[in-house]
Amino acid sequence: MKADIDQNKYKRRKEAIIGNSHLLDLEVLVPDRTVRLLALGHLARNSAPSPDNQLVEPLTAINHLVVSTGGDMHQLMEAVRKIKEQNPQLKVIIADSLESPYFPVGTLNQSNKPAGVERIIPVSREMAEASRSLLHHQAGILTGPGGGLAGCVAFALANKIGIEATVAFTITNFNMNLLDQLLQ
Repeated sequence: MKADIDQNKYKRRKEAIIGNSHLLDLEVLVPDRTVRLLALGHLARNSAPSPDNQLVEPLTAINHLVVSTGGDMHQLMEAVRKIKEQNPQLKVIIADSLESPYFPVGTLNQSNKPAGVERIIPVSREMAEASRSLLHHQAGILTGPGGGLAGCVAFALANKIGIEATVAFTITNFNMNLLDQLLQ
């Protein structure tokens, strides 16, 4: 059994490359599903990536992008605006904290959400922590609270979607730097 764990620990992950971004393919979290789940963030990369684990794709390969409200909100909204210019069919979903929301549930009506945003979904602290734990224990990814928020919504979407689609979610703050990596 220890040999199996060691082999899995050092097995290279599949990656999708969009622009200069390396998105981790988290097929381990959506087994036997037609949906593909990709993690996007400021990732450390090996100096000699294995070409057989990579798939180069256009930005339009992503159908849904889940981002959290962590970080600079002006940069987040500017990045959302610009990514929608590049891929108008992309559905951008914002995962917001239920306990300390940027977009309070009582004051926000889904019809007056920010431009370019398909939906805003509140996530409880407990659910975000459960998502962070799942990412850590099942996929070996450490992330902060924002990654937990986005991961929670992405996991629910991937479980519910029922069609062949690609759901990407951010494990770091979505800002202009991260967007620039996607667009290069």
